[in-house]
Amino acid sequence: MKFGKKHFLQCTVAAFAVLAGFTVYGADVRTPAVADKIVRLPMKQIALGIPKDTGNLLFSDSPEYATRDGMLYSDMVRGDSRMYFYHVNQTSENKKILVVASNTEDKPVDIYVHGSWYSHPSEDYYGVGRELSEIYYKDKQKEYKITVQPRSTALLDERLNDVVVYPDQLFSGIVDFRVDGAAQVSSVMMPAYEDPHEFMKRAFLLSSDDVKLRGRFKGKDRALKTLVPYTPKDGISYILLADGQSDPFLKGPDILDNRPSENFGNYGVDYTVTVDTKGKGPVHLYFNPIGGEYSGVVEVTRKHGGESSTETVGLPRTGHSMGFGNAYAIEYVTTFKSGDVVNIHFMPPGAANLPVRYILVPDEVAKTVVKDVTDEENRLKALLDSAVKVDRSDDQAAENRDVEASDHSTPPVHLLDVEETK
Repeated sequence: MKFGKKHFLQCTVAAFAVLAGFTVYGADVRTPAVADKIVRLPMKQIALGIPKDTGNLLFSDSPEYATRDGMLYSDMVRGDSRMYFYHVNQTSENKKILVVASNTEDKPVDIYVHGSWYSHPSEDYYGVGRELSEIYYKDKQKEYKITVQPRSTALLDERLNDVVVYPDQLFSGIVDFRVDGAAQVSSVMMPAYEDPHEFMKRAFLLSSDDVKLRGRFKGKDRALKTLVPYTPKDGISYILLADGQSDPFLKGPDILDNRPSENFGNYGVDYTVTVDTKGKGPVHLYFNPIGGEYSGVVEVTRKHGGESSTETVGLPRTGHSMGFGNAYAIEYVTTFKSGDVVNIHFMPPGAANLPVRYILVPDEVAKTVVKDVTDEENRLKALLDSAVKVDRSDDQAAENRDVEASDHSTPPVHLLDVEETK
């Protein structure tokens, strides 16, 4: 097949048109092309102080794929605590997953539930993790008290008793509570329509799977703070979280398996990272999931003087997830002023991959990148306009040649009448 000049120009115009479709004329700090350039620039890590971990975390993610009924995880807790469960119904029957408190003492125990949040059961694992994160930060609940009588059980959230988890569905939830005294708190899978209190009389403990991601950890909440205030003069800088080194993973016992455990990823930990800033000019905050595919939210609070403002941002803002096969995936979060105290508040969601980075970009650097992207877009637009003009010019020339050829064509031949031939 031969390709002439016109065909080449048409292909060129089409190619530029496709490229133009992926650009946004008038770029700003939110433009994907700008963020993609920023994440590839040199940057340095921001040093954080020693973590301050408080409260008990009961993390129940093993066996992740539950194949039988029973207690998925169970432990004795006192004081401020959280149960975070994340399990798939890997049976062929409908199930429910509850959080049950057992009182083995001879006197009543009071438990104050600060809040209980759970996702819709689904086969979309990233969707489950994101939904749970969203409702945890947006749905503020009132505390209520549960009294567990001696030698009896109580549900920390009665609503879970009505949630049916169908085969192959993932179900995840968070219950924050405080125990006055001590209580055995368990995550339990059982038949969907069975009485939970009767089931607990014969429930047995389930062994963990090969991943062994469960246990009791000190640190349901982790507070971190920058060692020195960030200033735009520091250039592009990042905060690295949940990497297991600069930000250590929680360690604690798995009493069911009688072994030490480690929460790889710090799932279920509610992070508050305080970033002090100084200097002049705006600073732009971005999110980069360098560990892999991610779907969740972050809550950012800016404080200046006696005023504060809070916003919750989806990670990503649009779409199902981000970061699959791309360590340079990046999402714009917000912009704040130098001198603000910024709190980054997030919890690593189930199914998400860690670690993650929060990147701080001075406005002057961002402006330079925006200008570069805008210049590239303008050059592309100029090339597109030029290619279109050439294509139109060739079309006009071809039309003129067709007209000229018709003017010099051979006149039509008329047959003579029979009378004329005679």
